[in-house]
Amino acid sequence: MTAIPDIPPAATVLLLRESPGEGLQVLLTKRAAGLSFMAGLWVFPGGRMEAADLAPALADRVDPSAIAATATQMLDSAGEPVAAETARGLLIAACRETFEESGVLLARDGDGSAGVSPGRLARLAARRAEAARDPALFAQLLAQEDLTLDLERLVYWAHWITPSLEKKRFDTRFFALTVPPDQEASVDLGELTHHAWLNEQDIARHTASGDMRIAPPTIATLQDLWRSHARHGGLAPMLEAERERRVPPILPKMVVSGDAAEIVLPWDPQYEQTAGAGCKVLPHYPAYIESMPSRIRFSRVT
Repeated sequence: MTAIPDIPPAATVLLLRESPGEGLQVLLTKRAAGLSFMAGLWVFPGGRMEAADLAPALADRVDPSAIAATATQMLDSAGEPVAAETARGLLIAACRETFEESGVLLARDGDGSAGVSPGRLARLAARRAEAARDPALFAQLLAQEDLTLDLERLVYWAHWITPSLEKKRFDTRFFALTVPPDQEASVDLGELTHHAWLNEQDIARHTASGDMRIAPPTIATLQDLWRSHARHGGLAPMLEAERERRVPPILPKMVVSGDAAEIVLPWDPQYEQTAGAGCKVLPHYPAYIESMPSRIRFSRVT
C-alpha cells in the first residue's frame, strides 16, 4: 500500500486544563453552520497546514530537537515515516491554528524563558484576525516580538484521515497539551461561533440531550482522553507518559444508509472487506486503540 496522495494535511489541538472542582477539561469550539466541512459540529481547535507553515523564517522560530522527537512518531497512511519538514510544518500549523482559532499562543520569549508577557500577548491578540486571513503573517508576528514556538508542549496524540466517501477530506494529526498559564481562550467569530471548557460529564450530558453534535473521530479521541487520564491519575503524569505513545494512522471506511452512517475502523474484522479507500492494517494495535469500538454509528443530518 502506498500513501494516499492529495489529501491536505491538517493539525488539531486538545487544549487541556485540570482543577479540583471540574477535573480534566478540554476546550471544544463550535463550527459555524455555513461551513463546507463539519458545519455546526463541536471540534478541537485546528485547521489545514499551509505553505506558510513550511517557510524558512519559521524554521528559525522552533527547536529542531522538539521536531525530531515527534517526527519519529509520525507515519503516513501507508505506515511509513514522514519527512522531518512535514513534521515541522504540522507542529507549526498546530501552533498557528491554535492562536487563530482560540487566541492561545504556544510560544516563549526568544531567550528561551517560559511564557509570553501580557504586553506581547495583547499586541498579538490585536492582530489575530489579520493573521487568520494571512497565514504568512504568523512568522512575522513571532519575529517582531522575538518569540519561539513552544513545541515541547505538544504531545502527539492521534492521526485520523477523513473517509473516502466524504467530499472534503483532511489528513489530521492531533496534539495534546496543558493550556499555558495566564492565557484565556476565545473564538475567532469567523469559522467558529462558540467555545467551552468541558469535562467528561458535561460532554456526556450535552451529547445525550442532542444540543451538542460531535464527529466520530472527536468522540473516539475524547473517550481515549478520559481513559488515559483515569489510568495515569492526572493531567501532568498523563502527558508525560503518553509522549512515547504509538500513533498509527486511522482511516475509517464509511457505510451510509439514508441519514445514518457507520464508520468501520481498521481493527474491525470486516475492515478490509468494506468498500472504500483504506490504510495499512496492523497485526497488533496499541492497547489504547484496541479499547476503542471498531464501529461508530452516527447521524448525518445537520
